[in-house]
Amino acid sequence: MSAREGARARARSSSGIAYAMILPTLLLVCVFTLYPYAYALWSSFRITSPLLPPAFAGWANYEAVLTSPYFVGAVRNTLIFTLLSVPLVLIVGVAVASLLNEKFWGVGLLKATVLLPWAIPAAISGVIWKWVFLDGWGALNAILYTTGVISHYIPWLTTPRLAMLAVIVAQVWTQFPLAAVLTLAAMQAIPEELYEAAAIDGANRWQRFRRITLPLITPMLVIVVLFETLMSLTTFDLTYSLTGGGPGTSTTLISYFIWAESFKMLNFGNGTALAIIIALFSLLLIFGLLKTIPNDAILEERP
Repeated sequence: MSAREGARARARSSSGIAYAMILPTLLLVCVFTLYPYAYALWSSFRITSPLLPPAFAGWANYEAVLTSPYFVGAVRNTLIFTLLSVPLVLIVGVAVASLLNEKFWGVGLLKATVLLPWAIPAAISGVIWKWVFLDGWGALNAILYTTGVISHYIPWLTTPRLAMLAVIVAQVWTQFPLAAVLTLAAMQAIPEELYEAAAIDGANRWQRFRRITLPLITPMLVIVVLFETLMSLTTFDLTYSLTGGGPGTSTTLISYFIWAESFKMLNFGNGTALAIIIALFSLLLIFGLLKTIPNDAILEERP
């Protein structure tokens, strides 16, 4: 056997060992990821309901959800919710990360405390904020009334715009800790020499943040925006426990509409079709946002 043939045989043997090692993981991915996706896609073209016999529906499920009057309202509510909550999460996350990046007594305890809202399940967070925003005996109304800020209780959860505001506040409260932690990790990866050189040149704190910190953490901010946008598109438990999609349909998001079609109307075909539409939109959004990450986003370590 020649040296070239021996090298090829060793390469085939190494490839066989590599494939054998990843095979269990690949099987798990196929069983728990690819199969559910394929089954959901197949179900979206069928009539799947305990009230009706199963049958092939073609594009009827997609047509039904896209022409539903509730679909337009759910899309509008989801866009408003996303366009307001994601920037607020980003701003609060960057502000908190900047605070945690400073060195002062008790910063370690503050880091652990900041993570608390993110560690609480979203459904529990919804219940907590419902106690805050309740119209009759909520904590917020009680504080504002007692301090003389308002003369009568504000119907936070029974007024459409105020209910959406309450959901956005709760979403920001639950999501900003993760944004802060990711942004803090990006800040701490910036070489300290850059700040020292900028300080020598006379740059103040805001100039150092704008010229050094912000450009270097931009790739992480893109990832945060991507993650928070996907979270906004799939938020269900927070809205369900806080407002139940109301008053009326003012806080009915796409995810809540999917749940209502599937488990209230018992039309799993329509619900699955709507879920496929949102999944495809999310996939396009992921590719679009990832294109905005610069190729030289990874900082090189300096000696």
